[in-house]
Amino acid sequence: MKTYADRPWLAHMDPRIDRNPILPETPVHQFLTDSFRKYPDHIALYFYGAEFTYAELESLTNKLANSLAKLGVRKGDRVALCMDNCPQYVIAFFAVLKAGAAVVQITPMATEREALYLINDSGSKGIVTLDYIWPRIKTVMNESPLAFAVVGSLYDYLPLTPFPVKPFAIPEKPLGIESAADVYEFKTLLNESCAFTPPVMNSRQDLAVLQYTSGTTGFAKGVMVTHYNLSSYVTLLMTMGYRDEPGKEIYPVTLPMSHNYAMFQTVVAPIAMGGKVVIMVRFHPDEALRVIDRLHTTIFRAVPTMLTMMIAHPRLAEFNLRSVRHWVVGGAPVPDELVAKFQQVSGANVVEGYGLTESTSGVVLNSLYDKTHKGMGFPAIMMDARVINPETGEDVPFGTDGELLLKGPAISPGYWNKPEETSKTFEGGWLHTGDIVRMSEQGVLQFVDRLKEMIIVSGFNVYPTEVENALYEHPGVMEAAVIGWPDERQGEIVKAVIVPRKDAVLKADEMISFCKERLTAYKVPKIIEVVDSLPKNPTGKIQKKALQKKV
Repeated sequence: MKTYADRPWLAHMDPRIDRNPILPETPVHQFLTDSFRKYPDHIALYFYGAEFTYAELESLTNKLANSLAKLGVRKGDRVALCMDNCPQYVIAFFAVLKAGAAVVQITPMATEREALYLINDSGSKGIVTLDYIWPRIKTVMNESPLAFAVVGSLYDYLPLTPFPVKPFAIPEKPLGIESAADVYEFKTLLNESCAFTPPVMNSRQDLAVLQYTSGTTGFAKGVMVTHYNLSSYVTLLMTMGYRDEPGKEIYPVTLPMSHNYAMFQTVVAPIAMGGKVVIMVRFHPDEALRVIDRLHTTIFRAVPTMLTMMIAHPRLAEFNLRSVRHWVVGGAPVPDELVAKFQQVSGANVVEGYGLTESTSGVVLNSLYDKTHKGMGFPAIMMDARVINPETGEDVPFGTDGELLLKGPAISPGYWNKPEETSKTFEGGWLHTGDIVRMSEQGVLQFVDRLKEMIIVSGFNVYPTEVENALYEHPGVMEAAVIGWPDERQGEIVKAVIVPRKDAVLKADEMISFCKERLTAYKVPKIIEVVDSLPKNPTGKIQKKALQKKV
């Protein structure tokens, strides 16, 4: 009888996938240096008309690394990055790594209180930010261990004014910064010599990134990502076929670089492949469609809500999307209805993936070679997976719901300065994902739901995703989120919060009847709320805790 240890998914992978890739024992910044040597004149970054070759990017990162070293950054230090997507983010990311420090990712939407917590928890020595974010950082700098701040402007590399698409409020011109001994302009730190020798790194032990969890299940925790974790992840991604034509691919960055999904999959991995990274400050459906149409992007990574917004665009038919060969979607389960609609419109396959901050990024992937949507996909090469009973810890049979455990080179060693949390989540090298899945005998994983989001109605388990998938079958539903709602009689009842499509009129009683035709009685929503939008975090994930606090 087959067991999870047999890795049944290997027998069903495309034969072009190497079963035993060699994982690099080199630091992450070596990817940039290697691509510079292979493709010095290829465009590495594109930013609203501004272009940077690999030779220029290598030089700029070396210059900034030199400056950071002069500011006292040493091997083992942490340097925070708090920026919207821009060339400075990429330059700073690799410069910090070259200086021997670890990057601390902070969302540019963080409040003063949130930023202060992350800076203090990580012990960041310095921070790199933008002029319109700087006032928030300035207010907390004296309460933190920060020894310096580096402040840039989007307009340093913006050849076009005003912004082609302005989805959020940014200044019409650079704000500048007040002169201070510990505050430096980004562009002035690029005057150093471009020659730089990075310190020797132990890739298995030295941290590359501290990526904080979103905090949806508690206070934000810093996930330690070593150079080996990230370098192995990029190698596994390429081994699984996510490289196509090295040196020729064009990847738009639509997700915030401050998130591991965006930085690792749409910046680090493309640079490792010698591709062109097209930077958008923030996602906007109109701008994304224009970028695809005009720049002929070849691989597009997104979260489901982005596809939903793009397919609902009133002028979608005016844009040519045929240059995109693969739509790679992660961050949340992708409804089958959305996959079918988007594949019909775009002519390319939608490839779903699954991962966590603790697994570096997506380590369960559908194959690029197979246009059939198979749920979450297979565990990646060199990754092990088990499905267990969360109460007993014992493996459950194939096809049975249970908690997913993952093990492999991309799995983080644990949480920063939180040994108790680490021991709970990482057990014997196995990552407890907290997600309920089922695995077929062929090794295909199907997402069921978050363990902690499960709703219990009169003792019966209800997985919100199952109800949401039923709601998505209704032609008038654009987005849906299902949560548990307190009830004196049943403990909890099912509540659905729905965003209708344009011009659609949704009535609660009609939606309940629609669900009754598709779901067991106890799974049918008892409360239907129709809203204009759902609360989301910077990566597009629906914040269900906010919905529970709303009413």
